[in-house]
Amino acid sequence: MAKQDMLTLRLRIVHDGVPPNVWDGPPDYFGVHDKQNVLYPGKAEADGSVVFEVTLDLKPDRTRAPVFVGDFVHGTPKERFLYIGWRNTNGAYAQRLKVPLNGITWSDIDKANGKPLTGELAPSRKRVPGATNVGGTRAVTWT
Repeated sequence: MAKQDMLTLRLRIVHDGVPPNVWDGPPDYFGVHDKQNVLYPGKAEADGSVVFEVTLDLKPDRTRAPVFVGDFVHGTPKERFLYIGWRNTNGAYAQRLKVPLNGITWSDIDKANGKPLTGELAPSRKRVPGATNVGGTRAVTWT
């Protein structure tokens, strides 16, 4: 499918800004990352949250759930997600979170009407000082 046949959706993802327990990177070592592992930092808000904005392509086939494609999209067609990660100064990830996209419906895309669809990530789990980092999938509410 040619790029001009694709639809686009702008996403605005809000993270509470709580870093992993073990992380030695500067603020720009925290971001959404593409398939080449390039980090794209978000924008810090006054309340401490961090907002990431990305534009995704999606296939125009409305006979099934939306299928997202592009540089930021990871996973199988039925289980697409974005990665948000914290990188240490040595280049290794301190932690990565999966942001699932399978909760986005065609109705959500239509309601966005060219504006960003906002995803609020579930709050970070309470951390025990000195405990190891926990990644995994983070629940998200799309509005």
